Amino acid sequence: MGGYGANDFASAGGRARLLVITGCDSSPRQSSQGGYRFGGNSDIYKLLPDNLAFEELNLSRRFFKLRGQPDLHRYDCVLNLVTDPDQHPQTLAMLRKLLRGYKGRVINRPEAVLRTTRDQVAKRLSGIDGLLVPKVVRLRHPKPGAASAAARRNGLAYPLIVRLAGTHSGRIVGLVHGPAELDAAAAGPGEFVMTEFVDFRSPDGLYRKHRVFLIGRRRIFRHLIGADSWNIHAKERFAFMAHHPALIAEEQRLLEDPEGVLPPQVAAAIEMVRARMGLDFFGMDFGVAADGRAVLFEANATMNFFPVVNDPPFEHIECVIRPARAALLELLGSVAQQAAAFSAARPPVAAAK
Repeated sequence: MGGYGANDFASAGGRARLLVITGCDSSPRQSSQGGYRFGGNSDIYKLLPDNLAFEELNLSRRFFKLRGQPDLHRYDCVLNLVTDPDQHPQTLAMLRKLLRGYKGRVINRPEAVLRTTRDQVAKRLSGIDGLLVPKVVRLRHPKPGAASAAARRNGLAYPLIVRLAGTHSGRIVGLVHGPAELDAAAAGPGEFVMTEFVDFRSPDGLYRKHRVFLIGRRRIFRHLIGADSWNIHAKERFAFMAHHPALIAEEQRLLEDPEGVLPPQVAAAIEMVRARMGLDFFGMDFGVAADGRAVLFEANATMNFFPVVNDPPFEHIECVIRPARAALLELLGSVAQQAAAFSAARPPVAAAK
């Protein structure tokens, strides 16, 4: 996955019924392991079993200028991995054009993905019982003083998290506490996203970030990371969480029995989020407020499922792979069964001499 051939697509077998779409508005970054890497593309394909045959199509900026175009009617299902509307709006627009007239199933249609920027998601998910959705405002190339004026006009309450749009997960510029700080942080060229900060500290003084994946009809909790600061990243797992056995045990309980750990209203809110997002698969990061409501951090299909850490003391995390893979295969349905059967019937590839 992630190959970047001269014809912009690579075949894993001439009769595969599943087509996997990747792509990038800009030039892909070369990987140190060889091949190329795309930001803003889902890594959910890593859940596909090795014996499942598929073809991959990479949409580049010059895709429609190529002579040969693939016949999509050969495929029963298209799995779209281009999932970041900030980074790849042109690629998603190309995919919409490519899919015109296609009668098969499309998993995560590009038009649905284009509606998942932070500001659009905040508007769509507001009003769900059991879910606290901070207000979000987006600014494009703000002039001096424009950020604080927009915050005032939209009724945003300080402090505010300021992010740069167009980077996966949104690179945080800072946490600002007033208009002057905001105008200094959100200035110059680029697109900025302002989000109300909600203090989601638990009674023990720690912050907890939960990640759940909604894949088809299934709900798979991916992790719970605890830390002593609000800006939680994967590095906190070993830097902080590894030294707190109670947090590790709490995560293990969540992965094994989420209904026994989370407030009932959180589970109901997650199902409402699923219904409103309009996606076939996506991830959601959230905290839990003192009143038991989930606090939305983000919800999108670009969210990483991998890597799955299995180093001590986090061996328990591997348990998420089996149900997630089963959920993806269920989502693919008969296509997965046909692809696996075709792959099993293929003769082995002769070793190079």
